[in-house]
Amino acid sequence: MAILKDIGDSLKALLQDNIPELKPVNSIVFDSPAEIEPTGNPMLSVFLYQFIENGYLRNTQSEPIDTDKMRYPPLILDLHFIFTPYAKVKETELIIIEKLMQVLYDNSVLKGDMLKGGLIEAGNKEIRVVPNNLTFDEINKLWERFPSKPFKLSASYILSPVRIPSGKPIAIIKRVLEKDIDMHRMDTGT
Repeated sequence: MAILKDIGDSLKALLQDNIPELKPVNSIVFDSPAEIEPTGNPMLSVFLYQFIENGYLRNTQSEPIDTDKMRYPPLILDLHFIFTPYAKVKETELIIIEKLMQVLYDNSVLKGDMLKGGLIEAGNKEIRVVPNNLTFDEINKLWERFPSKPFKLSASYILSPVRIPSGKPIAIIKRVLEKDIDMHRMDTGT
């Protein structure tokens, strides 16, 4: 399974279906802003700049498959994305970022047909899209990672929880199917 690729495919389909300016095939790229060379056509960089193991969901229990098998818990991540529009005309960039934010607001939970590839099969029934309101200092630090590029208007979002199945094989277990309790009455002699 390629969960991170499937997340990208899901985002790309959602955005291309809802932002007319991003209809051309190569208008959404997953490159860092440092790697983008604007072509003149409107583009959107969807850059995964950080992923963090979700501490709250880390202690998920193993999942029973049958009466004699257990699946190890998945790795659960929070994915931090920065979305940066590129266009010849700055007004087009503003239109793209506004529509991006509107689409992600209207689709704050990705589920069902919105999840591409093996996401549902991997246990990703729904993935939340949460704005990541970075402070001015955090934005500056993020853009310092792209030293040869000037600052561009961007939006940051977190997709969570994203489940990546464990690579461990399914465990064979023995369950208690029946309890046999034998009770004896003790005579205390009174």
